[in-house]
Amino acid sequence: MEKQTQLKANIVELNVVKAIAILAVLIIHATADSRVNVPWGSVTAPFYLLINSLSMFAVPVFIFINGLVLFYRYKDDWTPKQALSFYKKRIKYILIPYLIWSAIYYVYYQWLQHQSFQFDLNTFANLLIWGKSSYHLYFMVIVIQLYLFFPILMTIVNKFKFKAYHMIALGLLVQGLFYYIHHWIKPFSHAASMMPNYFIVFCVGAAIGMSYQSFSKKSNQLWWVFGLAVFVGFVYILILLSSQEGGASYPGPVYVILYTLYAVLVGISLIWIGKIVCERSTFLTRWILALGTASFGIYLVHPLVLSEWRMAVNLIPQHSYYHIYNIATLLLIIVIPWLIVVCTKRIKFSWLLWGR
Repeated sequence: MEKQTQLKANIVELNVVKAIAILAVLIIHATADSRVNVPWGSVTAPFYLLINSLSMFAVPVFIFINGLVLFYRYKDDWTPKQALSFYKKRIKYILIPYLIWSAIYYVYYQWLQHQSFQFDLNTFANLLIWGKSSYHLYFMVIVIQLYLFFPILMTIVNKFKFKAYHMIALGLLVQGLFYYIHHWIKPFSHAASMMPNYFIVFCVGAAIGMSYQSFSKKSNQLWWVFGLAVFVGFVYILILLSSQEGGASYPGPVYVILYTLYAVLVGISLIWIGKIVCERSTFLTRWILALGTASFGIYLVHPLVLSEWRMAVNLIPQHSYYHIYNIATLLLIIVIPWLIVVCTKRIKFSWLLWGR
């Protein structure tokens, strides 16, 4: 059993961060078609590009949260003997839901494409490795890799008494080396699903988690980080536009550096926002916290709702109600998955679907 003597209080404001991050995930998926299909030159094309691209912080921010929570929980309470219980918990609440939802989507997309049903174990196993049963499950593969590596990393951190700046240096080293190999030696075929591709974001979260009490006390002074995040995000958008539409050419690392910096700044900004929200006990605060609590389940189930909705109603950009349709799409993939999670979480063994 994991030691219980040094359990720390839950970081409530992280539920606000999760709520905003899951909204960003849903915005990305609700506007993905519009970003491509709405013709450039249309009045609304820049809006779809802007809202879709600026929401791209979602996956790195969730990885940032994982690093923060793991190091907050275990930095002062870790021994290598805890590795077995750590793995058992993650198998139960992460790996099993991943296997079940991968199987669900493997079957569902066959039905959606009117294919004759078959369950080929080799095909399914190959899909599992990189989260290919559905377009959103690659995130689960990244998280599983992080959890597999974490006991080793935590043992090294404690043994050599790493400080926060060591973690950031390690993140830069690992991700920089990964980028160098991928772009100048031999490309990785599944780079987007590989942990090192996001390692600096994880390590910044870890660095904050190592001394979260101290960080939390100073977080009310971090209003400027939000402004910097907006600035970096818009610079990133302008560079994308000038390269995609204007034919400009920038060195590859520019995109990676701006995108990563944007995600880190957004993650820190959302903690600041989260603390402000939690200081106000309002109806809206309770809803935001509830959305954050349900975010993992919403993430898992929303592609089913989105696919069914697109099958039933799929308007073209030229339709007079196209933009209303997109708003309705976003609302549906927020509300319906949220209701599904809330209504089923009380059922025994619901952890098989939603983890914990």
